[in-house]
Parts: sequence; structure tokens; C-alpha cells
Amino acid sequence: MAERYKIAIVGSGPGGISAAARAAERGESHVLLEAEPHLSNTIYRYQKGKFVMDEPGILPLRSPVPFKAGSREDILDGWNEAAARLKVNVKHGHEVTAIKRREDGIFDIKCGNGQVVEAEFVVMGIGLQGNIRKLGVPGEDLPFVQYQLDDPDEYSGETIVIVGAGDAAIENAVALAKQNNVVIVNSREPRKATRTRF
Repeated sequence: MAERYKIAIVGSGPGGISAAARAAERGESHVLLEAEPHLSNTIYRYQKGKFVMDEPGILPLRSPVPFKAGSREDILDGWNEAAARLKVNVKHGHEVTAIKRREDGIFDIKCGNGQVVEAEFVVMGIGLQGNIRKLGVPGEDLPFVQYQLDDPDEYSGETIVIVGAGDAAIENAVALAKQNNVVIVNSREPRKATRTRF
């Protein structure tokens, strides 16, 4: 038999954890469905020690979950503490695979682990972290090709090529350049490419 809640929140990023914390604070029947074994996979997957900026000061923060500029670890520790303190009903390992609204207005939420949850309201708090932008070339799935940098200190004395020059690419290049030979390859137009060595 499916568990039933007033509110189901899908994804535990900043929006999802805030919605779930507010529901818990108000005593609403709720569940926070998260595919991963931890909260906020997007920030969890940031590189070790990454500085996370907070919201613009002109926007009022109305969440019972703290969010101020700090390291990835500090942000996650604050969110985990708030979720425990507020008794947020988190269900890890519950990747949502389908949501269907029944004729009676209740939502059936199916999870990849076979569990079904019923809810009157659904809050979508999913991000894009799982949508990796691959190279689109032969060899993009070879074992030495990576799309995520967890800890730059794990690499030393290597030659590492970073494709792209966006914020994450530059942050990764700077972090890796301390103990590696790093090359950034960026192609803005089909016939022009730039290379930068650190």
C-alpha cells in the first residue's frame, strides 16, 4: 500500500530542502524524495573545499535552512543539521521515475526502487546535475575521461586536459594546476580554438 502525504517534494537541492524544511516547521505531512544517499547532490558533487556563494542580499531568505557563503562542507553540514533538527522526512534512494495525477486529484509518484507515494501536492526541486554534457566524440566514455572533479588533491604529476572554459572548467583548472600540468581546450567557433597552459 502506498504511503500518503499532503506534500511530496522531489529533489533535495536548495529549493527542495527549503520546501521540505518549511513543511516540517509548519507540521505538514510531507516527504522529501531524494535519489542519492545524501542531500543536495549538486553541491555534494562540487569539488572538495569549493567556495559556495549565497543569494543576493536584496532577496529575503525565508527558509528555516541556513544559507550563507561558505565552503561546500559548511553548507552541507548546515543543511544536514537543519534537516535533522526540523525532523524533515527524507527518503533517500527514492529516484522518482513517474508522476501521474489521478481523477480524484491525488498524485501517484513512482520511484525506481518500486515504492509508490501518494500526495495532494508535489513540489519539483530537481536540478540538472545528473544531465552531464558529454563531448559527443568517439572515446567520450573511455575510463580516463571524467565529467566530475570531486577532489583535486587526488591528482598529482599528471597532464590533464580540460575541455571548455566556463566557470566550473576554470575552477577545476586552477585547483588541479597546483600539482599537475593543466591544458584548457576551448572551441568557440568551429575553426578557431584557443589553448591555455597553467
